[in-house]
Amino acid sequence: MKWDAIKVRSLSTRLALVFVLLFTLVQAGVLLLVDQVSGRIGREISAQELQVGERVLLRLLDQNRQRLTQAAEVLSKDFAFREAVATGDLPTIQSVLGNHGTRIQASVMMLVSPDAMLIADSLHPGAQRRPFPRPTLIHAAQQRGRASALLMIDDSLYQVVVVPVLTPDPVAWVAMGFLIDAGFLNDLRVLTSLHVSFLGQDANDVWHVLATTRPRKEMEPALPSVTAQDGATGIPVPLRLDGFDTIVTTLAKEGSDPVKVILQRSVTDGLEPLDRLKSLLVLLMLASIGASIIGSVVLARRITHPLAELTQFAKRVRDGDYTGRIELKRGDEVGALAVSFNHMLEGIAAREGEVMRLAYADTLTGLPNRAMFNDRLAQAVKLYRRTKAPVSVLVMDLDRFKYINDTLGHEAGDVVLEEVAKRLRNTVRESDTVARLGGDEFGILLTTGGSDRALVVARMIDAVLEEPIEIHGQHVDVGSSIGVAECPTHGEEAGLLLRHADIAMYEAKHRKLGVAVYDARYDKHRAEQLSLLSDLRKAIAERQLRLYYQPKLDLRRDRLVGVEALVRWQHPDRGMVPPSEFIPFAEQTGVIREVTRWVIPEAMRQCGVWLAEGVSLSVSINVSTRDLLDRELPGIFVSATRAYGVPLDLVIVEVTESALMEDPQRVHEIMRELKQLGLRLAIDDYGTGYSSLAYIQRLQCDELKVDRTFVTHISGRDKDAAIVRSTIDLGHSLGLTVVAEGVEDAEAIDVLRQLGCDLGQGFGICRPLPPDQLTEWIAGCEWQPRRVRDKSAGAWDGMPVV
Repeated sequence: MKWDAIKVRSLSTRLALVFVLLFTLVQAGVLLLVDQVSGRIGREISAQELQVGERVLLRLLDQNRQRLTQAAEVLSKDFAFREAVATGDLPTIQSVLGNHGTRIQASVMMLVSPDAMLIADSLHPGAQRRPFPRPTLIHAAQQRGRASALLMIDDSLYQVVVVPVLTPDPVAWVAMGFLIDAGFLNDLRVLTSLHVSFLGQDANDVWHVLATTRPRKEMEPALPSVTAQDGATGIPVPLRLDGFDTIVTTLAKEGSDPVKVILQRSVTDGLEPLDRLKSLLVLLMLASIGASIIGSVVLARRITHPLAELTQFAKRVRDGDYTGRIELKRGDEVGALAVSFNHMLEGIAAREGEVMRLAYADTLTGLPNRAMFNDRLAQAVKLYRRTKAPVSVLVMDLDRFKYINDTLGHEAGDVVLEEVAKRLRNTVRESDTVARLGGDEFGILLTTGGSDRALVVARMIDAVLEEPIEIHGQHVDVGSSIGVAECPTHGEEAGLLLRHADIAMYEAKHRKLGVAVYDARYDKHRAEQLSLLSDLRKAIAERQLRLYYQPKLDLRRDRLVGVEALVRWQHPDRGMVPPSEFIPFAEQTGVIREVTRWVIPEAMRQCGVWLAEGVSLSVSINVSTRDLLDRELPGIFVSATRAYGVPLDLVIVEVTESALMEDPQRVHEIMRELKQLGLRLAIDDYGTGYSSLAYIQRLQCDELKVDRTFVTHISGRDKDAAIVRSTIDLGHSLGLTVVAEGVEDAEAIDVLRQLGCDLGQGFGICRPLPPDQLTEWIAGCEWQPRRVRDKSAGAWDGMPVV
């Protein structure tokens, strides 16, 4: 009994017990957590797969719709077909419908008269003239130019599109569609591994199964539970039915029959991999606990013996005594720890030397770093004060280094830096200092030669770096911008000389001079910019900003439909400051967000004033890249429109192409939220950036603004006209309203009308004006805007907003 008590009190035994108990508790906790988490993960995975399946279904339906629409439009534009429709040649019509339907594998082909009567029907070739199954679809097509819907025809579900036959007025409607049957659903099941069912209503409004991948006898009992879910159209409703995770989505458009889509995933199948994982974890836990018991006992016994000696050695090291050595003749980890202690002592001196070297040297090029350069510059300035020895500072930055890094990779950038360092060392004297200050910036300290030598050396370096650098067999041009500052002409302090050389370098880069010697005017220009930015913050608070508005003309109806809000700054000392002088700096510093938060409410206030006066004009507001990354932007628009009673569809948010490409994922999220709120989106300065029409289409934009560089001389330059024409055609093909900026004269307006442009904006229509002057101009111009017919009811006189 006494021996057992000693064993329990011993350190090795207690270590073993503690390790085993802790390990067992941790493993049990992990197993419990895995059991809980696995169930939640299974439900989340199931929900995600159902959501993905829903998106795949909707995408397939959309692809079928596009395919049908394209095929129908090709048929409606066929000359022989239009002639047969115009002359009533029924045999030719039926033949063309049959042949075209066979080519695109359409299940139904119909020709419908303007009064919604069937002229020809591939499902009932010999039937008498009868009404189209869903006349409301024809009415929807008459309003929008085309329409698509899911229709019940003869107790079967079809996806149908309707397009007009124009000669040039609509003389008939072509309807064609695909059958949604078991084949379509089985293809979808192969893609998603989900069960899919379509439900429809009969004449008594009773829901029944149209098509399903499950046995119908299994689906019938679930119909009451499914059809009882009355969610909003297009919003899926999650359920769990008879061991299946289920979502129910109602598909219904104008002219469509109500259709419910059921997507299901077996709960058992979804949890089976997780159950196998839990079983494996239990086995691993039991095995690891057994191994931990054995390992803890052995390890604890082997650790306790040399601990005292290692503790004493550690105390000596802690006190700074690195002369001793510990000798433990062991081949295990404790012995390795003793050897590591000895190696640590041996490496301390070497590491201390390396630390000192790294503190003052650049590891890539081997040149002195900024700390060493600053120290030598300070010493050189002190020497100048005693002996008047010349001191010159050169700061050099590579012009195209970022482009090389982005194009060829950072490894290529390192090769460039090493080669530049080599050329710099070979260009200056040994008594001079060449340092890498950071990134692609180098500093050269000249302490010999006269005052003219600095400029000579700078031009030598500029010439040396004009020679291409070979990277893996490829020659690249680097180029440089060099700033020069001399002591005492440009300062007698080390920090001041380096800053002045840096300012001169940026001036050389900005003006593409290659080499620039510091001039006090460069620094003054920077101070003015900083002062301007400081004043801008005050301008927002003191309401020095003004909004001017430039009208937008509907070229098709000769009617004013909107204005673009343009910010101006009425500076108390500098007068009217154009946006080109303060907007770029506001964007760089982030002040643009404060500007935008002022512009939006002010523009909405003015729009509300016009509405109260009976004038309906949409207002376009420009937002910057920083604004698009602000998740509060949608809320700012909502608050401003509510405060001044402005309908959301009167607000157009204009975004430049470059802003779209800054952070596409986040920009897409913000723009999608703005679109869902009901605001309209416009792409500004189109043609000057790199965004694709496919990306613009994915953003669901409403307007495409052609940049003024293509519009200003459109009446005299065929190439500009060709660019504008192609942009208009592409924009219309995507369903976008095309706006031409920079319309300078009446001739340009006529050309844009001929090209089919929707809206125009420019000095040829009206310059940007303050609100009061714009109101007077509208009252006297020939293009009158839409008028509010019933302000309380929100009814508008004339055409809807473009």
